[in-house]
Amino acid sequence: MSDLQVTDEVLGDAERLLGKLHAEFRTISAHRDELHDIWGAGAVADAMDAFVDNWSWYRKKLLTHIESVGGLVGSARETFRQTDHRLAQTG
Repeated sequence: MSDLQVTDEVLGDAERLLGKLHAEFRTISAHRDELHDIWGAGAVADAMDAFVDNWSWYRKKLLTHIESVGGLVGSARETFRQTDHRLAQTG
């Protein structure tokens, strides 16, 4: 078994990427409105609208999980920072 190795930079990147992912999924319904005209035939557009509407429930659930993971990453980052600071003071 090896020691855990993580940097503040890695955790910060993960936090930022999760934030971007969350923002993208949060605003995805606006993209549907932008794309509606290019879907073409009425049947295709209706099918895509139905898909997006059905996806809404799953998207909300996914957003909740992304927020949770983002919170965990942020907490881990802060804990590592505090621990590193305490170790630097005692070492």
